[in-house]
Amino acid sequence: LFSALLHSALLVTVFADGALAQRPELPDGDPAKTWKEADSNDGRWNEMNVGRFLASVINTPAGNVAKGLSISLGGKRQVSVCYDTQTCSLKSAWKDGFLKFNSRRYGITSSPAINGEVLFAVQSNAFGDAEVQYEGLYQNGPRVVLQYKVAGTRFRETPWLHADQGITVVTRTFQIEPHDQPMVMNLLDRRMKETFGGDGGQIRWLETGDQARLAGIAATHNAYARLDVSEDEKYVQLKLPPSDAVREFTVFYHVGTKDQNDDFARLVAQHPVVPVVSEFQKPGDANWPKWISTGGKLGDSDGAFAIDTMHVPFDNPYKALMFTSGLDFLSNGDIAVCTLHGDVWLVRGVDEDLSDVKWKRFATGLCQPLGLKVVEDKIFVLGKDQITRLHDRNGDDESDFYECFNNSGKTSLGGHDYAACLDTDAEGNFYYIRAHEGVCRVSTDGKTHESIATGFRNPIGLGVSPTGLVTAAPQEGTWTPSSAIFAIKQGGYYGFGGPKKNSARPLGYDAPLCWMPRSQDNSSGGQLWVTSDKWGLPRGTMLHTSYGLCTALIVMPQQVDGTYQGGTVKLPLFFESGVCRGRFHPEDGQLYVCGLMGWQTAAAKDGCLQRVRYTGRRVNMPIGLEVRDGGVAITFSDPLDPKSAGNPDNYFIEQWNYRYSKEYGSKDYRVSDPRKFGRDEVFIDSAKLSNNNCTVQLQLEEISPVMQMGITYQVKSADGADLKNTIYNTIHVVPE
Repeated sequence: LFSALLHSALLVTVFADGALAQRPELPDGDPAKTWKEADSNDGRWNEMNVGRFLASVINTPAGNVAKGLSISLGGKRQVSVCYDTQTCSLKSAWKDGFLKFNSRRYGITSSPAINGEVLFAVQSNAFGDAEVQYEGLYQNGPRVVLQYKVAGTRFRETPWLHADQGITVVTRTFQIEPHDQPMVMNLLDRRMKETFGGDGGQIRWLETGDQARLAGIAATHNAYARLDVSEDEKYVQLKLPPSDAVREFTVFYHVGTKDQNDDFARLVAQHPVVPVVSEFQKPGDANWPKWISTGGKLGDSDGAFAIDTMHVPFDNPYKALMFTSGLDFLSNGDIAVCTLHGDVWLVRGVDEDLSDVKWKRFATGLCQPLGLKVVEDKIFVLGKDQITRLHDRNGDDESDFYECFNNSGKTSLGGHDYAACLDTDAEGNFYYIRAHEGVCRVSTDGKTHESIATGFRNPIGLGVSPTGLVTAAPQEGTWTPSSAIFAIKQGGYYGFGGPKKNSARPLGYDAPLCWMPRSQDNSSGGQLWVTSDKWGLPRGTMLHTSYGLCTALIVMPQQVDGTYQGGTVKLPLFFESGVCRGRFHPEDGQLYVCGLMGWQTAAAKDGCLQRVRYTGRRVNMPIGLEVRDGGVAITFSDPLDPKSAGNPDNYFIEQWNYRYSKEYGSKDYRVSDPRKFGRDEVFIDSAKLSNNNCTVQLQLEEISPVMQMGITYQVKSADGADLKNTIYNTIHVVPE
């Protein structure tokens, strides 16, 4: 924070007579420059009540699972199981714990680990090569019902635990809709020494080779499901003949010793044969009924904008971490907010004075969500594994059906594989971004998924304009010389991964709308557009959020013969955390933002939910930038003082290029001599103010394409206010 304030004070140097001196070389401008890895060593996730289930990447004895779903079973959560929702397979079971989270970087760059003694693991997929589609889960109190389709037939199953007389039995109760073809499900890998039969083949005992423990499996008494061993003797299978009715039955897994065989057989025989899946599919009582009152605080400002704060319930009964990562608005006035560690919360009572703000936990167990969008009053949440549509079927302000809207995206096992942002275009298509897939589009009905552009390094920022322009912002690093905003085109390649040169891409990558130095944005969030007439800036103005500097910027794009170029200027705003999402409220017309703590950020708190409220005063900010033949034109939101705005000494311009390479970021290279570090001054011949006193034309001694230009101004507004700031822009084309 100190570095950020210091930087803002060093933006310009002024002589006593008001003329702008040559600006000294700025510091890196990175408020997180002193950040150390130990600063994000935080194990609080292990103290959090994450709920009955958690979606994550997870490493099991059967291998890594990219789309894992871990569920705790039993009244005292004595046993846990893990499913692979990509293949709808049970992969592992363990006892005496749930999950353990790595403390490095708040746990979000490492997959959670099994915390307990493994009972069994299954390497094979349940349905082999059959077409499988996970559809979601229902929650009723402590019980979870999974729903999926196999070759077009709908399955529902609810796992549970029975611990009796010293034996531990995991059950899976299935409900299977009618199907006209026989079906086979692999239940266990047959990596065993010998098989013992019992109960007419309905109980099979499989002795493990290394521990001499027994894995028992059985199905309840019915003539439908039958246990068997596959023809190649690799798997223990459940064979399901064609059926014209809905079938329900239970499969039992037991890990124990031979002397427990009789007890296990009795438990199977005494298990009630009654339908239970439909009951647990219904909504139950709320798991998180408490509303937590936090209130809020109105911001003080003498300027055009005030920052109001809806206090976040960092101290809550569930020890839930509040790394806020996405927001949108419901029709009843509530704000839906997701958090990086798996929750969605409702925020109520957001009005003019914020005196009655309160929060309620709405959903849990999501896979590192970094995007949220409300469509037709349904909350859509983007996780690493899928887009989830949340349903509250009984109106208790808590989700009881977590519908898988689309899980076609490929989830990698990498720690930085974040799926980020979630937005829609005018047709209702969804967009998100992540490193290995690029910018992705999902159809309105969730049935199709495609990558439309690639080449982004660790991105968490994207936006979709009301006119359909899609933008994205990666993170500086290898093959990404500086922060940037890209205007996306179908099939575009934006550099991360190394050059891919062709006749249409001579640089080896598609160039950005604009580059930004570290002093402007050291780590980028998402983009948005002003959709309100109540906010002081013209409707349609593009904004960009800086996660690293906890601020927001005005983006001034220019399109020349189909090529986007432009620049950015910082708004006088500083937020409590690393803002990366923003939306304009459809009713009050103000900007609401949220953000989170991480690494390389100036964030002071884990998360934030804040409102940027227009006070009615003059904004006095640049809102337009055009490169013209012989110079640049800067348009301000409000009239300028003609004397100061027309004095070329009140402006200072410098320019430089970056080097696109495998090195981490880039130094500044002189345009005049690309072999030397540094920046070149651009001499200003004249400054001319337009008739409406809002646009100033700077005539330059020379202007040509350049990766980075910095235009520092110190002028007065028409009402005498001192205006000081720097615009950083990129020039690809100088119009004739």
